Amino acid sequence: MVVLLLALLVVAGASAGNERTAPWSGGVDRVTPLEHTLSGVAVRLAGAGASVRCSGPTAWRALGARHDFDAEAAWALTPLSGEPGAATPAGYSSFAPRTCRLLERFAEAPFERGTRICRHGTAGRSAAFGECDDWGAMLVAVHVLGHESIHLAGVVDEATADCLAVQLDALVAMQLGATGTFARTLARDYWAQYYPAQAPAYRSAQCRDGGALDLFRADRGWPTPRRYPGTTTAVLEPFTGS
Repeated sequence: MVVLLLALLVVAGASAGNERTAPWSGGVDRVTPLEHTLSGVAVRLAGAGASVRCSGPTAWRALGARHDFDAEAAWALTPLSGEPGAATPAGYSSFAPRTCRLLERFAEAPFERGTRICRHGTAGRSAAFGECDDWGAMLVAVHVLGHESIHLAGVVDEATADCLAVQLDALVAMQLGATGTFARTLARDYWAQYYPAQAPAYRSAQCRDGGALDLFRADRGWPTPRRYPGTTTAVLEPFTGS
């Protein structure tokens, strides 16, 4: 019997961002410029044939109803086909509307816009400090692109996929146009602020410098290497069974 499974990413602690343009315009029959860009990143990580689809609000809610997940909380899903324990990715990932909106904003301006911490509220003792301009949500969206690309490469286990994605977050950001310095800042922020808050199924004790899930053991630059190799598909092979 062949069953449909889901590699579903739900990340806690980041807001959805504001409404803006529709990177899913044209439906499934049209590849939008953003989908082309995101699919290009997925191909560089997962290999030929990988693609990313941006779902509009109606389509995303329909996916949630069809597969019984919370469409408001989930950021992306990658369908998997086959028997449990031997499932393979369908070749594409569907991204939630907010994920695509945030990635569109990042790709349009992939640089640090001043400080990431802003003063909120009135001046004086009642003022509070927090993230600026949906910074947290945007860095989570970049991480989602890496996480789902790892699934498309053939890594089904969520904890493994998330750890490998953590180490490739800076590379994903650079492929979207960020400088190396800013991309590594983004990756370090995700590792320090968001990875520890993930659900247990998405975390591993081996996700550390020198751990079994360390992609770049010869380089001490956790969570990113000082220099990425020309291709990452070979680095991922021990985890994909290629």
